[in-house]
Amino acid sequence: MLKKTIFFITILLCAVSAQAQTVDTAAVFDKYLDLNMAMFEGNADNAERIAENIMADTVALPPKARTNYYNILGKLYEERHPAEAKVYYERVLAHMPDFYVAHLALGYIYLKEAEEAEKKKQSDPTTANKWAYINSAKKAIVHLEKAQACDPNDDTLNGITSLYKKLNDTAGLANLKTRLASLSNNCIDLLETQ
Repeated sequence: MLKKTIFFITILLCAVSAQAQTVDTAAVFDKYLDLNMAMFEGNADNAERIAENIMADTVALPPKARTNYYNILGKLYEERHPAEAKVYYERVLAHMPDFYVAHLALGYIYLKEAEEAEKKKQSDPTTANKWAYINSAKKAIVHLEKAQACDPNDDTLNGITSLYKKLNDTAGLANLKTRLASLSNNCIDLLETQ
C-alpha cells in the first residue's frame, strides 16, 4: 500500500510539474506580434526587450514565425553585436537556405571581420592572423555571392571581386559569372510568418 501511495504521489507531482512548465503559445505569439510592431515602428530598444522575453519560449512559435524571429534578432544585433547576429542569421539560413537577405547580412559581417583580420595581419603577419583573414574572406564570399546572384548590386560585386583578388584566387574570379547564374535559380526575398 505504501508503495502504491508513493507511486501515486510521484505521478501526481510529475503531472503538476509538467503542467506548470507548459508554455502559453498564444501569449508567446502575442509577444511575437508586439516584436514585429516594435520593429515596424523603428523602436529597436523596445524590440530588443520584447525579443529577450520571447527567447526562452521560441519553441512555442510556429516554425515560420520562429525563423522570422531569428531574422529579427539578426537585424537587432547586426550593428552592436555582430557575433550574436551571425548566430541568428545562420539559424534563419538553416531553415531557409535561399533567403538572400540573410546571406547579404552575413556576407557583410564576415567582410568586416576579414577587413579587421587584414589590418591585424598587416601589423602582425603571423600565420594565425593570415588564416583568420582567409577564413573570414571565404565565408564572406559564399554569402555575398548568393546575395549578388539574387539581387545584383555593384557594391556587392566589387566586394566579391576585391576579396578574390586579395586571396589571389584567379580561378574563383574567372568562374564567378557561372556561379552567380547558378545561384540565381532559387532566391527568397521575404520570409513567411505563418
